[in-house]
Amino acid sequence: MAQFFLRSKREEGEAPLYTKIRRNGMQMYVCTGIKVDIREWNKAQRSFSAMQRYEQTEEGAKVHDLQMRVMKAVDTLYAEGKINTKEDKAIIEEAMNNIVTGGTEEIQQVKKIAEAKSRKYVVQFYEYFFAGISDGSISHGSNSEYSAGSVQVWKTFGRYLHEYCGGNVTFDDIDKPFADGFTQFLQKKDFMPNTINKNVTCFRKLCNLAAMEGYNKNAVSLKVWKDRTVKEDEKRAEIYLTEEEIDALYNLELTGENEIVRDIFVLGYFSCQRYSDYCRLREENFVTYDKGLGQITLIQKKTGRTVNVPIVDDRVYELCDKYNYDFPEISEQKMNLKIKAVAAILAESTPSFQEKYVTVLTAVEKRSEKTYTKLLKKKKSGSKFTENERKWFGKLSKLAEKRNGAPLFERNKHGEIIRPKYELITSHTARRSGATNLYKLDVLSDQEIRSITGHQSQKVFENYIRIGISEQAQRVGDKILAAKGAKKKKGNAKC
Repeated sequence: MAQFFLRSKREEGEAPLYTKIRRNGMQMYVCTGIKVDIREWNKAQRSFSAMQRYEQTEEGAKVHDLQMRVMKAVDTLYAEGKINTKEDKAIIEEAMNNIVTGGTEEIQQVKKIAEAKSRKYVVQFYEYFFAGISDGSISHGSNSEYSAGSVQVWKTFGRYLHEYCGGNVTFDDIDKPFADGFTQFLQKKDFMPNTINKNVTCFRKLCNLAAMEGYNKNAVSLKVWKDRTVKEDEKRAEIYLTEEEIDALYNLELTGENEIVRDIFVLGYFSCQRYSDYCRLREENFVTYDKGLGQITLIQKKTGRTVNVPIVDDRVYELCDKYNYDFPEISEQKMNLKIKAVAAILAESTPSFQEKYVTVLTAVEKRSEKTYTKLLKKKKSGSKFTENERKWFGKLSKLAEKRNGAPLFERNKHGEIIRPKYELITSHTARRSGATNLYKLDVLSDQEIRSITGHQSQKVFENYIRIGISEQAQRVGDKILAAKGAKKKKGNAKC
């Protein structure tokens, strides 16, 4: 039998098969036009039994049939004396093309049917969906493409999906125990409640999307996903900076990257936007209207909504002039690291940045503390460390000493994790601080502030504002006293 082989160096995708024809002292390499899946074809080449298994698949059977028909056509052409020199190679290629064209269409149809059948499996449908949102072929219901942030969320969810499901779970297999098991699977990873809820939401959306496309007929799978209620003591502390702290930050003497990070953070504060928006502000985002009032206008990356933010502080223009509207690009990861370093510098002269807040540990921090606890026990038992353990113990010991660790992170008398304010600041603190300080001015309605921040839901907005219970009580008390004073003044005027 003739040999068929690939010339492509790629490991994935499709490529045409070639064959070597040796007759009457002539040798020719001819492209058959038969396209195969590179990965599946290479797997079939490993052994005779692997090729047999491949030929038992729908696609493999069609490829084998085309190979037989192609070689039969070559035999016929030689028998009829139509191939005499290498110049007659074109006759062979034309004959092959006539055979393969119809067969290739059939193979493609078989592949489409096979792919459609595979999408009843949860992981396979996820792969189809993720590929679509990554290349833009699948969009939101509003026909807008998924943002880079959303694609990243789905990518992360995909890792946990593969780990939990494997490749043989269908949508028909999803019931309440299955859904509860997924939540427990995430809890065992020590994820924070909000992270767990985010991944549960992705699974629920995946089931709904599969139902919309006809691959999920299981109504139960649409109802079993429940978000956990996140208690206050399970939430990571979300701080905001007061106007006085923003002033101190702006006036802090800095150089290099620290100065750039501080400036971009302050710009984010005055814009009240997410990092994905305030990190990409350019000259065209700053406009001036008839009455001379400047505004920052932009389309939010996450929501696609247009917002207009009034510029009421000259420091915005000072920053624009400083960088000539060409603000340096810094990744969010670096921003989160550097702004903590800047806040630590400011904490040396601003006591409020040293205040401790009750918070919770991230999954990574929990794992670090577990590792340190394990190494402490090993040291106390007199056991020797491996080289890697010795390095980790040294690194974590310094961290524990710096943070008054008990064992690795500082705790209060109730055993709760406490962290100084400067360690809790992130790129998102800029937006939260801007919105909270606007709210504290008590001159704008919630709806007016939401028109700036872009929050559609009043509930989300209320959870977003960082006003403490005692601070809120003070605000209420001040209003009551002011109202009583006004009433008393009005009564005295009548007398």
